[in-house]
Amino acid sequence: MDTKLQNVLEKANKEVKNAAITDPELKKIAFSKAIDYYLYGTKVRSQDTSSKISPDSTEKESDGFWGGVETSAGIEESKLKDVYAVRDDQILLIISSVPGEKKADRQRNLAVLILFAYQEGLGREWVSSTLVAEAANHSKLYDTSKFAKNLKSDWIRTKGVRKGLKYKLSGPGTSHAKSLLTKLTE
Repeated sequence: MDTKLQNVLEKANKEVKNAAITDPELKKIAFSKAIDYYLYGTKVRSQDTSSKISPDSTEKESDGFWGGVETSAGIEESKLKDVYAVRDDQILLIISSVPGEKKADRQRNLAVLILFAYQEGLGREWVSSTLVAEAANHSKLYDTSKFAKNLKSDWIRTKGVRKGLKYKLSGPGTSHAKSLLTKLTE
């Protein structure tokens, strides 16, 4: 086995152990992210530096994450900050509850809102399932057994399989995200 790969696997294992994660699915996600970081960390960072947004960013309102989402959704930045939190290159929902009658509906709505933010705010067409799962876990809506199944709808397109699964919004999904944001910020 390649020495570089062995070193990466050892570092990734160490990171996951240090994180003390108990959920087996989240361990897999963390391990995968650690491997990506150690294999491609500097290359990915150099490509993504233009889209990294810090919470105290001093960019013009029309630029960056907040400007992109504000322009697309037609909602003021101050109201959007009551819905989203941006940490490094990750977007989370900070609303107290996601709308929907059933848990599956809430999971779909969460995914639509997260995908909309990545699409409009960071310019990412496809978003990894890992980032969507982390946002769902943060909002206490992650269900390892049914999460991917619950996201299947006309609003969300998928490509890849299992660990390489990626999501993007369809046209109706973008419209739904905008209407959800309007309701959440009223």
